[in-house]
Amino acid sequence: MSVVFDNPVQPVLAMPPDLALWQQGEAIADPAARWRVYLHQLGLAALQAWVQDEGDQTIHPWPAADAVDLWQWVDGLALTLGDRRLVVMLSEAIDASSLTVPQEWVDIPGWTADYYVAAQVDVDEQRLVLWGYGTYTQVKAQGRYDPRDRTYSLNAADLIQDFSVFWVAQRLEQPQTISLPELPALPEAQAERLADRLAQAVEPRLEIPFEQWGALLSDDHWRRQLRQRQQGRGPVDLSGWLRDWVEPGWRSLASLLPSTPALGFRSTGIRSAVSRGKAIWLSPPGCFLVLGLRVTPTEDDRRSISVQLFPTDVDLLPAGVTLTLELPETAEPLQTVQAGEHDNVIQLPSFRCPPGQRFRVSIQLADAIVQEDFVS
Repeated sequence: MSVVFDNPVQPVLAMPPDLALWQQGEAIADPAARWRVYLHQLGLAALQAWVQDEGDQTIHPWPAADAVDLWQWVDGLALTLGDRRLVVMLSEAIDASSLTVPQEWVDIPGWTADYYVAAQVDVDEQRLVLWGYGTYTQVKAQGRYDPRDRTYSLNAADLIQDFSVFWVAQRLEQPQTISLPELPALPEAQAERLADRLAQAVEPRLEIPFEQWGALLSDDHWRRQLRQRQQGRGPVDLSGWLRDWVEPGWRSLASLLPSTPALGFRSTGIRSAVSRGKAIWLSPPGCFLVLGLRVTPTEDDRRSISVQLFPTDVDLLPAGVTLTLELPETAEPLQTVQAGEHDNVIQLPSFRCPPGQRFRVSIQLADAIVQEDFVS
């Protein structure tokens, strides 16, 4: 059985494209992960508008601080609605015949939802259709588990496809729960090795046994460690910039800061100077920043380098965020600047170095840190 859309009891939500969100995703190296994050961001905006129109409730992504991190690895838009949790599964399949839920949302204690919602996304038509939902008990007890992709599936016939009763049901029902065994705690040394391994994996969630993956993913610290290691793969070659070759993710500052172009580097008057920027996701607090870097060849065959940090969709940098220059071999900090409460840009003192010199730039706020390695 499949589902016919444009059913009057199945909400059809507007889901317009958002170029700014898509461009911010350039910080994500894996194209599939970047597309998944973009779809989930569009879906979240559509669902928030729908819930606001339907009643006096609001929904929020879960976990609030780093939902974007999860979307890079696992399908499923987890939302908090009052004291309920929903997981909305976005699918681009034309013929929706089942609800498929990754095991993470079913078997990790503390991650389970009260309701699992099937949604079909049509990017060309700019719409999202909610076509069915089921409870946790249905997915866990009646769902078909596929060990190949670690998912549970419910047929369309087993789902409730009338959303007119959803608002009443989610307020009045007391969904049944199923007790889950705790996942084993990972020793620190083992977690370090797994994070290093998964940072290089094409499909991290299927790379190691589920119990290990679930334990790593559900730990805030190790989840951030994994994201940071994925972002920091390989040094950026600044000599390539001078030959007009720039790594994916690095773009002109004007394209990254379209509403505040004046924040970019001031002109040096040297035509061979090259400036580029990269969108950086810092979580928590959950914000995009732009790391800008300018390299200029000097007359003595060295490189003059300037490093700046900018906000994106807000006027000011988060107070307390730091920009640090260090040596990757020793992690020795050479220079650090910190944003105050009214800074819209911070900059490290410009420095010179010979070609081939490795250095690292760290952006940090409290426990959140993103590092980029460079070779001049």
